[in-house]
Amino acid sequence: MSSLRRAGRYLLALLTNPYFWGGLAGLALLAFGAYVLLDDVVMPQYTRYGVAVTVPEVAGVPVEQARDQLEERNLRVETLRRTFNPEVERGAVIEQNPEGGRSVKPGRRVYLTVNSGSEQKVSVPRVKGGSVREAKNRLRAAGLAVGTVEEDSLPSKYSGTITRQRPAPGDSLRPGEPVDLWYSPGLADTYTTVPDVTGMTVEEARRALLERKIRSVVVRPSEDEDAGTQPVPEEEQADMSGRTVARQSREPDARVRQGFEVRLYVEQ
Repeated sequence: MSSLRRAGRYLLALLTNPYFWGGLAGLALLAFGAYVLLDDVVMPQYTRYGVAVTVPEVAGVPVEQARDQLEERNLRVETLRRTFNPEVERGAVIEQNPEGGRSVKPGRRVYLTVNSGSEQKVSVPRVKGGSVREAKNRLRAAGLAVGTVEEDSLPSKYSGTITRQRPAPGDSLRPGEPVDLWYSPGLADTYTTVPDVTGMTVEEARRALLERKIRSVVVRPSEDEDAGTQPVPEEEQADMSGRTVARQSREPDARVRQGFEVRLYVEQ
């Protein structure tokens, strides 16, 4: 009887001990976690071992239709990027990865490249007046390539600066297309005389100056004298080629170095 009483007292102490119940709850949680891991992770991998699906060929297929076909095979769809291809219908798949016909596990991601339907264009930045290094950096930052870089046959005042670019600023190019650059060798040591170009059209005046290797810039006409001192932007100067030169910044027969710049003031 005494041993029975001792056993009863031990059992009662155990049942009233909070550490006993805490440990029992921890064991229960551990067992539940092991069950979930076995049921959701281990068993699916074990039962799907060797199971594969064939990736359908969806190149040329509209993206929504391609998505349906892939999801029917229990594959996950990701649109990797959009680009332009004139040979593929707008909104259709251009490329896929993995390729069609490959065997993969269910749930595998398939990345699609979709035709945007419009050709990407880049606006050519204005790099004239900057250094060769700056020009190259600006073109590359815009997504364009640097084409030929040559010394300009026509001298100019600031050595090493960009004097010309082709295509012109604001023109549209495809990404990666080149822009050619010309840079200044500085003013020449050779002297020339300024011709009288008043009364000529801007186009005629510029041609006459170029023959003597003199640069020119057109100044916008204005009743405001201060406003009239600003050169017309290069991209707008072609529109003024038929205007008449009213005066020039350097008098006729003045002796200047080749590469000197003369301003052409046109009539109102």
